[in-house]
Amino acid sequence: MTPRTPPRHVACIMDGNGRWAQHRGLERTHGHMAARTAIEAVLDGALQEKVEWLTLFVFSTENWSRPEEEVSFLMRFLTQHVVGRETQHMDSRGVRLRLLGGADSRIPAEVTDRLREAEELTRDNSTLQLSLAFNYGGRQDLCEAARSLVAQGVPAEEITAETFAQRMQIPELPDVDLLLRTGGEHRLSNFLLWHCAYAELVFLDVLWPDFRTSHFRHALELYYQRRRRFGALDPADAADAADAAASVAVESPALVPGPATLLGLPTAIASHLGTALWDGLRETARFTVHQLTTESKKPGRSSRPS
Repeated sequence: MTPRTPPRHVACIMDGNGRWAQHRGLERTHGHMAARTAIEAVLDGALQEKVEWLTLFVFSTENWSRPEEEVSFLMRFLTQHVVGRETQHMDSRGVRLRLLGGADSRIPAEVTDRLREAEELTRDNSTLQLSLAFNYGGRQDLCEAARSLVAQGVPAEEITAETFAQRMQIPELPDVDLLLRTGGEHRLSNFLLWHCAYAELVFLDVLWPDFRTSHFRHALELYYQRRRRFGALDPADAADAADAAASVAVESPALVPGPATLLGLPTAIASHLGTALWDGLRETARFTVHQLTTESKKPGRSSRPS
């Protein structure tokens, strides 16, 4: 069996906490509390499958529009349960915590301090890079990068994808290979817009509090079934095209126009198009001969030219 290369960067939109609680007649905050087990599961899965980068969407810039009580709970929950109690455990497993998101005066100082402490404690770890998208918005991330280029006076002609990426919050954050979203929704929700340009998207119906490592492995299985081309042909496609062209050339080598000269089209398309054109011309010739023969045999018609 050919060894499979795990995705280097998996990003996760953790959706469904509120609905999970509502289905059970509970307050939405109970759904957030139940999500702690799911966070542990996705972290375990990433470590077991040798993923290098894992990004979790824990709080978006749009989440500020939620009720004040829920926002306050999310802040405390992140500080006490996701970071506070887990930091030592993450550190012992070689997980480096990275913060991805903008500053905001509404974020309590205690939350900011705890996050920075965890970031500093795990700075030297390299087994897994765990980036928490906290107070994060993809459009805001792009705007900040653009502002940085303008502020530094970078000429327009020198702005490339590489120079732009270097102005983003975590310049070394790689492109997302697999974007996983739970909860049955099919949206990016303003998450890692730049980095998801070529991401494979997997949407699961499971609500986030019910997410377990088995769901993570299932998402990876779906990822492994995809054929990532990045706009080009993969080796299998190129081989199929070459075989098709060779087959056509063997059947009628003298009659099919050369693919290199037929409209500059790719080999397989040009070969098939050449065959179709020749078949059309041949049928036209047969029909013409038939018509001329029929006309010459009609009464009063001479078969010889006058």
